[in-house]
Amino acid sequence: MNPSLQDIMKAQEKVSTLRWYYWRDEIVFTPQWWFMLIFLIILIFVWILILDHSRIFPILLYGLLTFNIATVLDTFGGELQLWEYPKMVLPWGPRVICIDVMIALFFMMLYQFFVKWKTFIFASIFLSGIFAFVFEPIAMYLGIYKPLIWSNLYSFPIYILLAISIRGIVQKICKLSTGS
Repeated sequence: MNPSLQDIMKAQEKVSTLRWYYWRDEIVFTPQWWFMLIFLIILIFVWILILDHSRIFPILLYGLLTFNIATVLDTFGGELQLWEYPKMVLPWGPRVICIDVMIALFFMMLYQFFVKWKTFIFASIFLSGIFAFVFEPIAMYLGIYKPLIWSNLYSFPIYILLAISIRGIVQKICKLSTGS
């Protein structure tokens, strides 16, 4: 088989149409859809209330990098059929953009409150454990997340690596921007 770009575009059009009908008929306004939407709105509200405005640039940079990397990883995992998200807030785009935003919000709070490396690393391990061993099983139970050939044991070190490496990147960028 030697598919052309046109074949891929036709298949993508079909998948897009299928996603729309699936979302419209099976997802929108379900309890899971409301749960994700309401939890996201509450989390954004809490984050706005506790945001340290004196450090807004590094905190937002940390969050944007986290969001982008989480979205790319989620997209790769979905495309490689490592996992699937049967319930999503939107029918198109990143599979669960609201979950990736939530991860970024939690990680920004982590970044804001744990300034020293040692406490940040311990808090990153703790939060990663909550993501991998509490939130992921809850999402599976609610039918929001379905691992296909994936385990939350794989997610745990990835969350830790994500939190710590992004912190290092943000610190380097902030150091370069201040000329120190």
